[in-house]
Amino acid sequence: MKRSILLLLVVVAGLALTVFGQVLTVVPPRVRFPRHQPHPSGLKGRALRRPQPSLLPATATSAVIVADCPDAQALGGVCGYVPVPLHRDHPDGETINIYFELYSHTSPGPAESAILANIGGPGLTTSGFRALWLGMFAPNLDVHDLLLIDDRGRGLSGTIGITQCSELQHGIAPTFDQAIAECAHQLEDDNSQYATGDIAADTDDVRAALGYDKVDYYGGSQGGVDAIAYATRFGSHLRSLVLDSPQGPAGLRAFSDHFQGPATIREVTLDCRRSPTCSKDHRDPAAEWIDLIETIRNQPVQGNAYDANGNRTAVSLDEVALLSLAVNPTGAFVNVGEFLAAADALNHGDGAPILRLGAESFVPLLTDNGPPTFFSFGAAGASACMDWKMPYAYSSPVEDRLEQYAAAVSQLPDNYFGPFSNAAGSDEVNSVMRECLYFEEATRPRPVVPAHASYPSAPTLVFASDIDAVIPLELAQRVRSPFPESTFIPVAEACHEPTGCSQCALSIANRFIETLQPGDTSCAATPETVWPAAGRFPRLAADAEPAEIDPTGGNQIGLAERKVVSVAVATALDALKRSTIGSGNGVGLRAGTFQTSFDTNGNQTTTLKNCAFANDVTVNGTLVWGTDRSFVGNLTVSGSGSAGGTLQIQGTFEAPGPVGNFKISGMLGGRKVAALVPEG
Repeated sequence: MKRSILLLLVVVAGLALTVFGQVLTVVPPRVRFPRHQPHPSGLKGRALRRPQPSLLPATATSAVIVADCPDAQALGGVCGYVPVPLHRDHPDGETINIYFELYSHTSPGPAESAILANIGGPGLTTSGFRALWLGMFAPNLDVHDLLLIDDRGRGLSGTIGITQCSELQHGIAPTFDQAIAECAHQLEDDNSQYATGDIAADTDDVRAALGYDKVDYYGGSQGGVDAIAYATRFGSHLRSLVLDSPQGPAGLRAFSDHFQGPATIREVTLDCRRSPTCSKDHRDPAAEWIDLIETIRNQPVQGNAYDANGNRTAVSLDEVALLSLAVNPTGAFVNVGEFLAAADALNHGDGAPILRLGAESFVPLLTDNGPPTFFSFGAAGASACMDWKMPYAYSSPVEDRLEQYAAAVSQLPDNYFGPFSNAAGSDEVNSVMRECLYFEEATRPRPVVPAHASYPSAPTLVFASDIDAVIPLELAQRVRSPFPESTFIPVAEACHEPTGCSQCALSIANRFIETLQPGDTSCAATPETVWPAAGRFPRLAADAEPAEIDPTGGNQIGLAERKVVSVAVATALDALKRSTIGSGNGVGLRAGTFQTSFDTNGNQTTTLKNCAFANDVTVNGTLVWGTDRSFVGNLTVSGSGSAGGTLQIQGTFEAPGPVGNFKISGMLGGRKVAALVPEG
């Protein structure tokens, strides 16, 4: 079964999305939230205006209701609603207002099409990512309009989680099961009205109301399900389709996680081999990864560790949790890049690194999910539970569903989720099965793909990252295969939705929308950015890999202090990586704390106070990470493992291009330092 809805959200929403050189950090809603969003309860009480011809296409119909929306209007957009039937079997019954934002093209004359975008989730707003979409599709907005539509139940389209399902949304029920059951009960007969088939019909109603004949549909991750549902119903209105690591029918089947287990081998292997730091210490990443899985299976690791925000957390890392960690990478594959080094440390009796990975990746089932207008847990469940094929019947009582689930698990072939065990791959705690256990199928939901549907011949472009385990290459290929005019592009070392972190993928997508041809795609074969990975977690400086001598700098320190240089750099990078997956303030691996601030231009300063990556080296100082990816560190080094002194580090961090070296200068023990350490 697919991993938990909430965990999938964190994968999508935790990405640092780079668009035309600008980093747009989209943070999980439990950490930070978009500000100044129009609240549906406020909009509901306002007088709604009829459309002004100057703000909408001349083809717009009277079905459109224009609303005030300062955030969209400040960016040159207009917003409003189109009422649609809540129950499409009863078109004259209750309605739901589908919210949209429209950003017009800049050239004279009518738009060639409207670009639709959906980031996935499910449960996420679409309009709330307006800055992201305007940046991504800027090259196309000369002749194309940008149309953002919030799916029903999400964003500002009849948001679930304000009155219904608020206990689930904010984690205030006694237990997770009670929160889910109460949400399903509150939705009552409506809980099967949020299937993606209904969402596709809503989307076409908005398209028709605004008078567009053609749309270019971008669907990322779970947004691919929206795009496919639309394409297989309204293909005649589809000018082109861009699917970015798309989920689809092949991944909505019971136990489709069998795509993900094997993909973790490729994920860990490629991530390590491309890093000069990791590859030097780990000659056979695949074998080491499989060994770690077996080690954890036989003896789960338990203890306490600090998460990326500096909160001390009790950790129980078993095989189920390890699978979840691998499939849901933190930040720019921070945890994936540390698995092998943490495994080696564990084999030598040091559980601190692996326990920390467990603490940083833990997302409780019952938690405050923030404003439902950004992410609605109830809407996510109401859609996913109708779209996924469950190994139980909704007509059965809950206790019978669990028995049906267990019976289905017993029929799985051996090694179905390999290299993970069937027990780990089928565990219900982290699966959609758990979220859907209490949902009912009040009426037959509209499926993602209608029976006997045909896939349109519209030009289709499909991306997938070669290290992504959420939607692995094999699954993305299956999602793509029914489209007769499709091009599949694996993108090396990309994040979960490649256009969000790869200028190569984004440029191809922009060109494709403009010309309906992908053009030269060779750039996708070379990693644009190699994510930093760890080679080892030394307990003492003597256990570290020594820094290389900079032949141009007149180095005077010996082997022991060159190991201290490596430890000092690792201490700095360790804090920097943690700052990308948490609030920016946290705790060092062995000791100390760090705090992060940003200037008005977005440059990051992280201050280390008594941080220790190895037990006998203490590091204080500041790190400045620029928006241009430049990195400068000024550190003071002390501790029993070093003669002590000061170091200056210059280089780049997570920068595009081949991995270079940090240049380290300064003095240790009164001797000149001139050393090199890999940047990744």
